[in-house]
Amino acid sequence: MKTRKNRKGKREVICTDAIKWLENHSGLDSIVTSIPEMDELGLKYKDYIPFLRNAAHLCLESTKDSGYVIFLQTDRKYKGWVDKSYFISDEAYKLGFRMVWHKIALRKEPGKSDLFRPTYSHMLCYTKAGKAGPLLPDVIERGSITYDNAFGVEAVKLAIQFLKQCRIKKVYDVFVGSGTTLAVANAFGLDAVGIDIDKAQCKKAQVASI
Repeated sequence: MKTRKNRKGKREVICTDAIKWLENHSGLDSIVTSIPEMDELGLKYKDYIPFLRNAAHLCLESTKDSGYVIFLQTDRKYKGWVDKSYFISDEAYKLGFRMVWHKIALRKEPGKSDLFRPTYSHMLCYTKAGKAGPLLPDVIERGSITYDNAFGVEAVKLAIQFLKQCRIKKVYDVFVGSGTTLAVANAFGLDAVGIDIDKAQCKKAQVASI
């Protein structure tokens, strides 16, 4: 475990299994994360959907009632579309969360299509007792990415700006990857904690900047 001081916010990266970590933590202020893809995990579809549901469930369950959970997810094509927003929302409603907003981040310009995944990504925000917060644009450009499955910087900025205006002070990314969420949170003056099982990704997340 390492802590990196940033003049605009503190950063901590914990290299461990996110699922096990979530099972042992509660009362978090906020989570901004992307649940990994099937190919990243090496799972088949029949095993991936239970993982996706469980990961979403644990993220929601670990957050305090007045906190927020924001998922940044891109659907995949497997015998039809794998609608991640449906599975995540289903888990949220079971736990008594409400959807604050559902935004779209464009991966390509309008008029394009893709064989394996849509040209847009979902941005899904949930809370139990938090306020609706500021009005945000419904469709945005995702911005630059640090690797193929990463979410764009502009999309993460929108999420962090929302949380800051809701007076959130600390952001957790439990599948931190290369650390975009941490870097953006620190840049906006928020403390950030990242969790990932991959040691190489943890090293990148420790020094990520925007």
